[in-house]
Amino acid sequence: MKTRLVYTAFAFLLGLNSCFSQPGNGGMKPPGIEERLKMVDKEICQPLKLNKTQKEKVSAAFNDFFVELDKLATPPARPEKTKVDALAKNRDEKVKQAIPAASYPKYLELEMATRPKGPEAGRP
Repeated sequence: MKTRLVYTAFAFLLGLNSCFSQPGNGGMKPPGIEERLKMVDKEICQPLKLNKTQKEKVSAAFNDFFVELDKLATPPARPEKTKVDALAKNRDEKVKQAIPAASYPKYLELEMATRPKGPEAGRP
C-alpha cells in the first residue's frame, strides 16, 4: 500500500512538473530575410537619413550578409563566431563605402543596437 502511494505521488509530481515546463521552439521561427531587411531600413537607414541609392547599397550589403549567415547557421549548431565576424566586417566595409564618412560611427551604434539579444540578455 505504501509503495503504491509513493508511486502515485511520484507520478503526480512528475506530471505537475511537465505542466510547468517551457515549450520548445516549435512555434517560433526566426524572421526571414525580407523581414530583417525591413528592420534594417527602419532602424538603420531611416535614422541615418540615407538617399535612395545609399539605401539600396546598404540593403544589398545586409542582404548578402543575411544570405551568407543563413548558409552558415545550420540548426542545431550555431555558426562559428570567427566566420560571423568576418561576414560582419565585410558587410561593414560595404556600408562604409555607401554612406558618408560622418555617418559611419552613428551606423555602428545603430547596428549594435539592432543585433538580436541572446538568452542571457534577460537575466539580471
